[in-house]
Amino acid sequence: MSYIHQISLNWFVVYYFTLGIILLVNGLIWFSRPAPFQQYLCDHARRDERPALLIKTIRYLMLFSGASLMLALIPFSWVELIFSVWSLVVLFILGSILLRWKQLKNLILERPQAVLGQIRKGGYMMFSVGIVLLLLAWYRLSMFGFA
Repeated sequence: MSYIHQISLNWFVVYYFTLGIILLVNGLIWFSRPAPFQQYLCDHARRDERPALLIKTIRYLMLFSGASLMLALIPFSWVELIFSVWSLVVLFILGSILLRWKQLKNLILERPQAVLGQIRKGGYMMFSVGIVLLLLAWYRLSMFGFA
């Protein structure tokens, strides 16, 4: 296996595993206790400022998704390319939601119970994506005889 293939393999295994664990834990927190995140959003909506935590998260995910896209193309891999494009699409959706913060903050303040439901749904989705990412990490390791 060449050096660049080994770098790509290591990157995706670490990235899948780390992101999978983060999504699993955050998904569990969001669907079991959505109130703290709802309160965070309400506080920012009342102060008329965008949530800095979400902006930082999007910024870092954009950095890692760009690196993943490059590493998926160098030793070409369909699985990693689809994952990288999917993560960029998710980032685009999250960014477009934050661009409409002025409209969204009014909805957050008017319908707090609906926000709790959406946070729970987001937690379920994060949990399921975390499981898929851990399976992808296992797949990459087993593909080369490491698992």
